[in-house]
Amino acid sequence: MGEKLLRFALSYSIVLMLLLFGLSPAYADVTGSLTGVVRDPSQAVVAGAKVTITNTQTNLSQSTVSAADGSYHFLALAAGTYKISVTSQGFRPYSSTNEITVQVNDQLKLDIRLEVGTVAEEVDVTGNLVHVETESTQLGDVIDSQKMLNLPLNGRSYLDLLGLQAGVAPAGSVTIGGDSGTGARPVSGYITNAGNVSVNGQRETANAFLVNGGDVSEGRNLGAGLVPNLDSVEEFRLITNSFDAEYGKFSGAVMNAITKSGTNGFHGDAFEFLRNDDLDARSFFTTNKSELRQHQFGFTAGGPFWKDRLFWFTDYQGTKQVQGAETGIVYVPSTAELQGNFGPGALTGTVDGQPNSGCPSCVDWPQRLSLRLGYPVTTNEPYWTAGCTTLADAQAGMCVFPNGVIPQNAWSPAAVGILPYIPGPNNSSGTYSSNSQKNTVSDNKIG
Repeated sequence: MGEKLLRFALSYSIVLMLLLFGLSPAYADVTGSLTGVVRDPSQAVVAGAKVTITNTQTNLSQSTVSAADGSYHFLALAAGTYKISVTSQGFRPYSSTNEITVQVNDQLKLDIRLEVGTVAEEVDVTGNLVHVETESTQLGDVIDSQKMLNLPLNGRSYLDLLGLQAGVAPAGSVTIGGDSGTGARPVSGYITNAGNVSVNGQRETANAFLVNGGDVSEGRNLGAGLVPNLDSVEEFRLITNSFDAEYGKFSGAVMNAITKSGTNGFHGDAFEFLRNDDLDARSFFTTNKSELRQHQFGFTAGGPFWKDRLFWFTDYQGTKQVQGAETGIVYVPSTAELQGNFGPGALTGTVDGQPNSGCPSCVDWPQRLSLRLGYPVTTNEPYWTAGCTTLADAQAGMCVFPNGVIPQNAWSPAAVGILPYIPGPNNSSGTYSSNSQKNTVSDNKIG
């Protein structure tokens, strides 16, 4: 019984390790590739050459052997910097001292020429290695971490940088999935841009958003449902046209972001960004400055857990915001109108007739107004007409409301309950504006 239990535990551990570590190279979405051909000085291909590529940050190496046609392939390279070396019998060992930068979704080609010589001689390539992407027709650009952190971003969302790519236009004033405006919605708990942009004339809901190879698109508006901490993003690529076969369902663009990982060296940073109303001017539509206190703070940290083999990385960003809620300029009833005094000429129209057989539930306005006002009101009687100024004129059937004044006993109970919540004008123009209320946001992201 104990032996069977031990075998089961061992099998379970192996399966768990395969799930945790064995599946990561399969995410082609978050890796790049490097291919090329090994040749000799006469441009003849060299078969059987050992090609080794090493990540300079984690010291992780991969090796392959050139095929009969001299070609070599590294199809799943994590984004980062690499150095390459080649050895073959009868040729000098080849090594590059300049680093090769592999970015997300890159498909690079680097041909290598070996020099005839002994193994004791070595060729070091110190010039810039020319590696171009010739295997893919995708159009797009990569924004790396340094660019993201150097550019001013209100709210620290890398989605605001999508407009740096050619062919990208903001959503503007169109409606997106029933939501008006530019699509700014609560994303990851914080109000920010959801990335609904038009790419090459496509709809704002036609884009895909990936983070570390996983689809994080919203279910309804198809914006980004997850926006990681800016300091934790290694780079992102916006592919605007000619997608590879691995992408489907979307006709606009593919936004593919990858987050940072640990390396053999400990690294990290801490940050805090502050905004408040002391640094702002008064809005044109308010009488005083609106309250604003925004703090965005956090850190990133990473390093080796087991040098050259296992690494760790973590990040945190907190957002605390208190912002005044501005109403803007709102047209509201005047003080007199709130008392029922609309004045001569403001009330037009006539009283509707009694209900007919086609609408038995319709309001019998002549009867209802007669009961509330205490004098008879007839069908098609005008609410007000010129010369109707006294109660006697109303009782004589000249109009319903003399001088355009609706007495309170004629008010609807529902209107009486709503009126206390309707503000009167507080500006000289007879309009209303306020920023006394405030919105509060508290958001925490832990990665």
